[in-house]
Amino acid sequence: GISLGSVLVLAGIGLAITFGVMGVINMAHGELMMLGAYTTFVLQKCFPGQPGLALLLSIPAAFCIAGLVGIIIERSVIRFLYGRPLETLLATFGISLLLQQAVRTIFSPLNQSVVMPEWMSGTLVINDFLSLTLNRLFIILFTLMLFTALMWLLKRSRLGLEVRAVSQNRAMARNMGVRSARVNALTFGLGSGIRSEEHTSELQSRQC
Repeated sequence: GISLGSVLVLAGIGLAITFGVMGVINMAHGELMMLGAYTTFVLQKCFPGQPGLALLLSIPAAFCIAGLVGIIIERSVIRFLYGRPLETLLATFGISLLLQQAVRTIFSPLNQSVVMPEWMSGTLVINDFLSLTLNRLFIILFTLMLFTALMWLLKRSRLGLEVRAVSQNRAMARNMGVRSARVNALTFGLGSGIRSEEHTSELQSRQC
């Protein structure tokens, strides 16, 4: 239950950041997770026989790719629809369909398998009645690390201060010199990147 909840936390954090700061209902969040999963698949093809290395490289790569796609979406579509949440819902739903079709065209509509690294395989035996699979422990640890890093970013960095200022009072933040357009783009990219990190947790299913 904790490991499955950790997967949902990764998705929920990204949605909370996007909606809490920007008021945008993002219906393309699942497709951004999908980009993270296919990043892992592509890297495993680039490093055959080294699934562990491919997984480690895919963590920052998926964040950067999904974050960049998120910034492009915000700059090209979302920024014209602020204050109209229902229209952002429809627009991002259309974007999700475009991303789905793009992936079907590039990778085919069939499920693509990924290989679980050896260091994520196996079981930690506590006693005769309790045993924990290593991949589920990895999910929990990874989520805690990501959550801690995000808390530091929001509370200790300049970007975090600007994000909190815009979420509390956008007009006042602008009057204090905060570039809200820049904050919106980076926030949407951050939320998109975090959602893409769920692909690491989903390796337990070995499909993307």
